[in-house]
This record gives sequence, C-alpha cells and structure tokens, in this order.
Amino acid sequence: MESLSIPVPQKVPFRQGAAWVQHAFFLVREQPLTWLLYAAMYGMIQLTVAALPVVGQFLSMVLVPVFAGGFVLAAAKAMRGEQLRPLDLFLMLKPYWQRLVMLGIAYFGLLVVLLMMMAVLLLLLFGDTLQTGHAFERSPVLMILMMVLMGGSLFVASLSYWFAPVEIVLRGGEPLPAMRYSARAGMANWGAMLYCGLILAVLFGLALLPFGLGLLLWLPVMFVTVFMSWHDVCGDGMPRHR
Repeated sequence: MESLSIPVPQKVPFRQGAAWVQHAFFLVREQPLTWLLYAAMYGMIQLTVAALPVVGQFLSMVLVPVFAGGFVLAAAKAMRGEQLRPLDLFLMLKPYWQRLVMLGIAYFGLLVVLLMMMAVLLLLLFGDTLQTGHAFERSPVLMILMMVLMGGSLFVASLSYWFAPVEIVLRGGEPLPAMRYSARAGMANWGAMLYCGLILAVLFGLALLPFGLGLLLWLPVMFVTVFMSWHDVCGDGMPRHR
C-alpha cells in the first residue's frame, strides 16, 4: 500500500466529528428502508454467529470489518446517487472479504496484545495490591489508573482500525498497511475522532431506549459515519449534501 500514491491525511477541526455524523444521517435518510434492512440483516447474522459455542464471540468480532466494508461500499454507491439493492451489502464484497477477515483477525490480535501489556504494567506497579481481596476498593488510584489505561488502549486501537475497512474496499489496501494508515490519520485528528465517538456513544444510548429498535437506524448511521470521516480526512473532503 505504501508503494501507491496515497494522499496524506488531512487535519480537520474537532467540530468535524459532528459533521460526519450529520452527513451520514442525511445519506441514510435518502433510502431509509434499504438501510434499515441492512441493519436488520447485520444484526441477525451477528446474533446467530455470536451464539455459536467456543468461537462465536471471536467470529462475531472478525465479521465486523466485513460488514463495515459492505456498508462503506453501499454508502459510496448511494452518494453517487444510485439506488441501493437489498443484496448489495453482500454482493459488492466479493473482491474484498478475505482482506476484511484478515483485518478483523489483526484487530483482534492488537486488542489482545494491548490488554496483555496493560495487565503486565498493572502487575509491575501494583502486584501486591492486586493479590489482596477488594484491591480496587482499597486503592482508588489503582481503579483510576486501570480505567485510564483501558480507555486509552481501546481508543488507540480504534484509531488504527477506524479507516482501515474503507482503505481496503475503496483503495484496494492490505490489512496491516491499512491499519498503519488509519492510525496515522486518526492520531492526526484525534480530537475530531473523540468528538465523533462521544456523539455516537450518546446516540447509541438513546437508540437502546425504545426496546433497542433505534439500533436499526444507529447501525447504518455509524457505519456511514466511518465513510464520511474517511472522505473528509483521507479523500476529497467532506461531500456536499445534495
């Protein structure tokens, strides 16, 4: 991927995090029934896979970037003004699904490594305290440090993943170079990324209120937000709403 002429990621203001979500909602609103169908298919497949014994949770996580790639390709098609078809979520993935699966495995491995490093660090710093009962109640500092380390680790991992599915399906990238590029673009725009993530987290909480039915809208908006953010940071800038 590095051998190709890949544009240098743009640095955007933190307020763009909200613009990404807004533009994603506008795009989903143009063909709502199809996007809702995509979300329903995604949810049913993920629930079925997650219920499998032993490997269910791992396979469910590996499938996330595969579906992310499908949603991104659908978003690109919708932004061109084309009509989405119910099976587009799957049919357009044929050239990319293997690399997206490898991306999911690489991301899973990154999370495992980060969590192991965090555990080792905590053992080195607070080994004696962790061996006692009620360690977190007795050491508020340990609890705060644990939360900061976990939150920071997950945020760094998410930056290395966020743009990677888009790089694979729209630029033909390979998983590891796509993750490195995503980390570079994400770190350059960590403020906007954090702002966007907080907005999506709030919307996720609201989506859960009416028996979780709001997730049928939240899911496509979330995936299309990834596409919009990539377009703004790594592509030709924020697309104008028609």
